[in-house]
Amino acid sequence: MSPSGAHTSEAGGPAPAAAPGGGARRAPGTGRNRLATAALTCAILGGALVTIPAGLILGLLGLRRAGRTGRDALRCWLAIGVSLAWAGAAAYLVPNLIRAADPGCVAYKNSALTSYNRVVADVNGGTPPAVLSRDLATAIRQIDRAARDSHSAATVRSLRSLSSGLRTVLGDVRAQVVVPRPVLLRLNRETGLADGACGTVRL
Repeated sequence: MSPSGAHTSEAGGPAPAAAPGGGARRAPGTGRNRLATAALTCAILGGALVTIPAGLILGLLGLRRAGRTGRDALRCWLAIGVSLAWAGAAAYLVPNLIRAADPGCVAYKNSALTSYNRVVADVNGGTPPAVLSRDLATAIRQIDRAARDSHSAATVRSLRSLSSGLRTVLGDVRAQVVVPRPVLLRLNRETGLADGACGTVRL
């Protein structure tokens, strides 16, 4: 003990004062940002859609905490970016999935489109007129049935227009005349419109 009665360290300097409560106080910025971890987890699971809002909210809250602690801001931004990417994908895909579930679209994609593709193969392959006429009649019948089953006005309109184009081709084939190129181009356009009305996603 020194003459003044103060405690000194072994090196001769004053001993450091102990923190109240006897424990060492954690320095600012040393704690992990658990909000960043939770936000990134929700963002990665964003394909389930329900976790997208959680990823965004937790990411923003994590950024506020990162501003105080200086930790994990990058993970928060990554979580927000991934969540926004999932949100954009959902905004594009969900409406198409809803349209694809229309009964008329299900019928179109299950059977009518197969019959239409068979007609295209017939035309490109120079199939005899009798076979082409039969396949055209089948495609028209199935597309008309799909149009009757549909609950969507846009889908009904597109399928009926496609059926009308096929009837024009059938009339030319039965009359043994060459199908005009504009008619074939119209069929391609009408098929694209029917695909769009039925939510076909083209990447």
